[in-house]
Amino acid sequence: MKDDFTIKGEVITALEGVEDPEEGENIVDSHTVEEVDVDKGVVDVVLVMEKSRDRQQRFGIEDDVYDAVEAIDGVREVKVKTMTPEALEREASGEAPASPSGPSGGAKPAPGPGPGPGGPGGPQQAAEPKATPLEGVGKVLAVASGKGGVGKSTVAVNLALALKEKGHRVGLLDVDIYGPSLPTLLGVEERPAVSNRRILPIEAKGLRLMSLGFLMDEDSPVIWRGPIVTGIIRQFLRDVDWSGIDYLIVDMPPGTGDAQLALAQTVPVDGAMIVTTPSDLSLVDAARGLEMFKTLNVDVMGIATNMSKFVVPDSGKEYNIFGDPEEVAAAAERLEVPVLGEIPLDPQVRKGGDAGEPVVIGHPDSPVTEAFMGLAEAVEQKKPLGEDDGDEEGGEKGLFSFLKK
Repeated sequence: MKDDFTIKGEVITALEGVEDPEEGENIVDSHTVEEVDVDKGVVDVVLVMEKSRDRQQRFGIEDDVYDAVEAIDGVREVKVKTMTPEALEREASGEAPASPSGPSGGAKPAPGPGPGPGGPGGPQQAAEPKATPLEGVGKVLAVASGKGGVGKSTVAVNLALALKEKGHRVGLLDVDIYGPSLPTLLGVEERPAVSNRRILPIEAKGLRLMSLGFLMDEDSPVIWRGPIVTGIIRQFLRDVDWSGIDYLIVDMPPGTGDAQLALAQTVPVDGAMIVTTPSDLSLVDAARGLEMFKTLNVDVMGIATNMSKFVVPDSGKEYNIFGDPEEVAAAAERLEVPVLGEIPLDPQVRKGGDAGEPVVIGHPDSPVTEAFMGLAEAVEQKKPLGEDDGDEEGGEKGLFSFLKK
């Protein structure tokens, strides 16, 4: 009998064969598919369509979804819920859900051995539950950047290791879907195991780790669109056993988009750090990223300046290669956030990342490691742990079910 892991992959493939006549592409690429969930062969599909959409066209898409999913071996029941963007936004914000825009809103049994839970006429499921805390996790902290190339992932990895060196239990989640770099930066080539329908983070260098890079070939391109990316991030958070850690550091993709929204709507984020270089372009994009988190009601702890200056080893002379750090301080003051730390440019950081031996553990007595330890101390001060943070065990059960076979 197929498990949910396999069925969900086949459902996503099947939905890519359903055309959206108004958009001129399939309903996955047109972002009509908001959510796909599979539980013991029961498939829930949430569609999002404008209220102005032609009624017969909407019905036709729903029928095509039923037909495509019902044809998959192992599917016991299909539920299709159609919502307007406005109704979806109300649900995500915790307001009372509105009625579905289409007549389906319920379940349609698929051929199979008997009815599953939540059959026709049963209670409706929301498109996505309100953000709920991760059980057994003290603080969830996002490390983000307005643009790529500023060393965000390097900062995230070394920050996690610095917090670990200060005695904390630390998890590191890489949700940079299009450029997962955690396997390279930490020299990890394992694949995560599954136990009791939960994914077990890989343990390496004293951290608990998860990244899409652990599940793909190194050279495989990632070309997924918004709904699939959102589903991956939600399952990295909910279906991985993060219980028993103090800080969960989340390495975000650069920019502002689906990933940031998915994170904020899935779990309460305790704080965000924006990584930038002193260059004018990077600062402009950093400001956008900072304002995005404020819009999502996420507390911005401050800015971390990477490659802030270069110190010549022999002479000790300093050079501001990428821009003046004082401009970062001025930008932080204008944006009403502090500068949490300044990480100098050091070739050992690059060498350590390429070798899978980050500088905090490869060169513990270096000035750049001292800077990362100072950054970790600033994070501790901004987000101190409570007495019960990270002590609980458990979490929602689920299955890592988004990858296609």
